[in-house]
Amino acid sequence: MTKISGKALLKHAEENHYAVGYFESWNLESTLAVVRAAEKMKSPVMIGVCGTYIAEPKRKYPEDIAVYAAMVNTIAQRASVPVATLLNESDNEALVYQAVQEKFDMVMFAPIFAADALPLDEQIAVQKRIVHYAHACGVTVEAEVGELPMVNSATGDVHQGENTDPQLAVDFVAQTGIDALAVAVGNCHLMENGKAKIDFELIRKIKSMVKDDVRLVLHGGTGVALQDFREAIDAGITKVNIGTALKRAAVNAENSFYHTSDTDKMDPNDILGRGMDIDIMVKQQEPVMQVVVDYIKAFNGENKAFRVG
Repeated sequence: MTKISGKALLKHAEENHYAVGYFESWNLESTLAVVRAAEKMKSPVMIGVCGTYIAEPKRKYPEDIAVYAAMVNTIAQRASVPVATLLNESDNEALVYQAVQEKFDMVMFAPIFAADALPLDEQIAVQKRIVHYAHACGVTVEAEVGELPMVNSATGDVHQGENTDPQLAVDFVAQTGIDALAVAVGNCHLMENGKAKIDFELIRKIKSMVKDDVRLVLHGGTGVALQDFREAIDAGITKVNIGTALKRAAVNAENSFYHTSDTDKMDPNDILGRGMDIDIMVKQQEPVMQVVVDYIKAFNGENKAFRVG
C-alpha cells in the first residue's frame, strides 16, 4: 500500500529538496497516465481532481465526488510509488467536507477570484472550519493567500491578480492552522508556454516568515518555464500544480489522430476500448505521461520514491 497523507508527502519533499507534482486529471485514463509516469520516474506524486470543475453548475450532467474519490484512492493504493490524493480548488465548502469523508488525503477550498468573491475575514472563518473538521479526520489542508491572475485561453484576456503579502500570509496561517499555503508570486492560472515571471525573492521572504511546518505551493505550473522550478524549490516551494499542460497534450494527440486517420474504415473497437496502440485513449495517455515525466525531472523528483509505513 503506497497511499500517503498529504502532510507526510510534503514533509518528505521539503527534507529531500524536491517538489511534489500535483498533476490534475479528469478521468480514469489521465489519472493512470500520471501514476504510470511517476512509477517510471520512481517519483512520489499527488493525484486528484479540481473541485470547481466537478461542482460546476453549468455541467450538463452532475458529478458525484464519491466516484472520483474511489478512483483516485484505489489507484493510489495500488501504485508502486508514494501517492497522495487531493481535492483541489473547490469553491464549494460542502464539497470539501464530502471530500474529507471520502478519504481524500488533502483538500483545498479556493473561491474563484477570491478577492472579489469572499472578504478576507469570511475566507478565514471558512478555512478555520475546514481545518477543524479535516484535521480531526487526519486530512491535510491547503489554502491560498493572494490571488493568481487567470488567462482566458480562448480570448487571451487576463483577470489580474495580486501577489501574496508576506505579513498577511503569516497572519492567515496563524489564524487558520492550514498545512500548506498556495502563494501568488508571478505565477498565473491557465497560462501556457512558460511565460510567467516568478518572484523568487518573494518566495524566500514568505518562507522565512511563515511557520516552519507550513509548506509553500505554486499553482499555475504550466505557465512557469521548466528551468525556473529548481530556483523556486530552493526558495521554498514544496508542491507544484500542473493541469493545463496535461489537457493540452491530450487534446493535441486526439486532434492529430483524427486529422490523420480515416476512422470510417476502421473498427471502432480498435479506436476505443481495446487498449492497443491505435486506441485513442492510449494515444492520449502517452503524451500526458511524457509531460509528467518532463515536470518530475524539473521538480528534482526522479528516484525520490520511498517506502510508506
